[in-house]
Amino acid sequence: MQRHYKSLYIVYIALVLTLTFISPVNASPIIPERVKVGLNYNSASSEMVISCNSPAVVNSLNGEDRSALLNVSKPSKLSFRTDGYYNIIDREIKKIQYIKAVKYQGDIIGPYHIQIGEAFADYDTAEKLLKNIKTKLPNSFLAYDGVWSVWTGLFLDEKQCVDQINIYKDENNSYTYKPVEPDQRRIQIADVNNNDVMLIYKTQQVEIKSSESMKNTNPLEINGVKYRGNILLKTQDDGSIFAINDVAFDEYLYSVVGSEANPAWPIEALKAQAVAARNYAVINLGKHNKDGYDLCSTTHCQAYKGYSKEHESTNRAVAQTKNKLVFYGDEVATTFYHSSSGGHTESSENIWSEEIPYLRGVDDSFSIGSPNDSWTHALDRKAMQQKLVENNMDIGDIIDVNIIETSEFGRAKKVEITGSKSAVILEKEKIRTIFGTSNIKSIWYEIKTDSDVNIYDTNSNSIRVKRPQGLHIISASGQATIEPSSKKISIKGLFDVQQYNIMPQTYILNGKGWGHGVGMSQYGAKGMADSGYSFIEILEHYYTGTKVK
Repeated sequence: MQRHYKSLYIVYIALVLTLTFISPVNASPIIPERVKVGLNYNSASSEMVISCNSPAVVNSLNGEDRSALLNVSKPSKLSFRTDGYYNIIDREIKKIQYIKAVKYQGDIIGPYHIQIGEAFADYDTAEKLLKNIKTKLPNSFLAYDGVWSVWTGLFLDEKQCVDQINIYKDENNSYTYKPVEPDQRRIQIADVNNNDVMLIYKTQQVEIKSSESMKNTNPLEINGVKYRGNILLKTQDDGSIFAINDVAFDEYLYSVVGSEANPAWPIEALKAQAVAARNYAVINLGKHNKDGYDLCSTTHCQAYKGYSKEHESTNRAVAQTKNKLVFYGDEVATTFYHSSSGGHTESSENIWSEEIPYLRGVDDSFSIGSPNDSWTHALDRKAMQQKLVENNMDIGDIIDVNIIETSEFGRAKKVEITGSKSAVILEKEKIRTIFGTSNIKSIWYEIKTDSDVNIYDTNSNSIRVKRPQGLHIISASGQATIEPSSKKISIKGLFDVQQYNIMPQTYILNGKGWGHGVGMSQYGAKGMADSGYSFIEILEHYYTGTKVK
């Protein structure tokens, strides 16, 4: 009997161990059906102009609940703008800081209004009242701030409201009238063609949904850029407006891949870009949750420029790689990518801080010969000093700039800038941040100057490049050391005498590649695709030890 119990225990323990150690293999993360993309990251605006090229509806959003605020029955161009002061000249409208004593050209409209009659819980009753009032006051419109009411006028101050109320009472005393004070969280919806106000609302977020935008035959257009899906407008506490594109995830990738890759490139390179973009989006989902959206439209997340950036080839690349991701073991890889590496990519810790096992420097000879494979940029000494001061690094007059540490692949990890007051060491990408990522295209460079002197080293029997300051020289007056100075020095060579600045006035960076150099090189991917490699082979080359699945 005891043996029987023991055997049961053994079976039970084996079953527990089996259940404990069996885990889902290659479990894919949830790829969302839709994504919310912030369109004006760090730049909220007082006005958004939205073109509806087909009938549309403006909905108030409260969590998952939505209720219609305005039905647009025909193609229209609508201005969503803060309920404030505006100057209108020749139908052009501009937000202003209104000053009563100033004489303005054109017309001025303001944020004071008059409410006519009572407020209503439902739209239909307010709309019925509006129709009656519009026969006498054609500039009346609906207003919504949790309840519906009829307002009229865009007055400059309360006195104008009161004066107008007295006129209305004399003409028609069957309604009640009361002034409406300004509120910067209110938004006007106006017809751009005539600046007539169609609705004023006060709700944190609205949705503009075209009846055809989901079919993508007539995408909505915001500030001149077309987008698939719906547009959400979020009102900030200061009255500024933030735009969000609510779009299908694959359609988001259509634009990202179209923005990041040349549509004329081989399809395998485009497919590699599509998978890398999908990975990067999945990893970064929720990066802007606190702002009410998932990803932004800038390179802070990924470049997203709307419908106009889509191309048949890049859309096909997204479709043909649907749901494909790059994995390192069971982990979704963060697939950084860049334009071109200059011939060899870099390991992550040499650019940022974390050592990531699949972001190792690899050979990238396929990118050699691409645009910006080599580049030159000159930095003026005084301009550099000014940039350092702007970044709270006042080291005085710049005396010299030197690379003091490089990565195993040759990129500058530490650059020392010596000044008359102190010195500063710029690590890794910091020099690009300060002096411009379009100017200093990568951190793989060498530094030359207008002071460089070729000196023959008798010990090594070779020519070495030195700068005059700090050199020991023999002159007619004897031996001396050249001190830092803004003066020039004459140096006699074998055949002539040349003058050199003692302190460099210009630092010339001769560099390779464009971008941080980590992960996939886009031009390298193109080169591999041209040579017959598949998108899977491309991705698994640039992301060491990964698998595409």
